[in-house]
Amino acid sequence: MTDDMFLARIHAAALELFRGRVWRQGIDEKLAIVRDAYSMLNAETQARRAEILEVIIVLLIALEIVLAFVRH
Repeated sequence: MTDDMFLARIHAAALELFRGRVWRQGIDEKLAIVRDAYSMLNAETQARRAEILEVIIVLLIALEIVLAFVRH
């Protein structure tokens, strides 16, 4: 029981000494920035993929129309 209290005091003192809460808040803010950047880049990538797929579909439809006229 006394060892746990002693270790808890040492842990609390170390957190206070190394500014654990401030350090943790800084890390949380940086993680939030990284998450936002990832979300933005992911959305941009998905939009590009969707646009490329739309162009491919339009080209395939145009190719089918051209082949239909050429065959007949």
